[in-house]
Amino acid sequence: MQRLLLSELARRLNVSPSVIERATRREEPCEGHPVGDWVLRRGRQVLYEVPDETAEALKEPDARHLKRQSRVLRTLMRGGTSSDHDDTEG
Repeated sequence: MQRLLLSELARRLNVSPSVIERATRREEPCEGHPVGDWVLRRGRQVLYEVPDETAEALKEPDARHLKRQSRVLRTLMRGGTSSDHDDTEG
């Protein structure tokens, strides 16, 4: 079992922490995972005990990939095309 904070679990599931809190309160799955079953309350602190095999599948997002996506989105929002800033060159 891996113990994760709410923010860590949210980042791995690619959702906001409020989505996980709501799913926990309502005992509903979040992104197909039974997050309510993983809750470990220690006083005011709430941790999520994620099974090892699930935690392995929920790897941290690759920061390089996310940065690339951000650049592409900024370019598209400015009216350019994603090929304007292609990382495959140089």
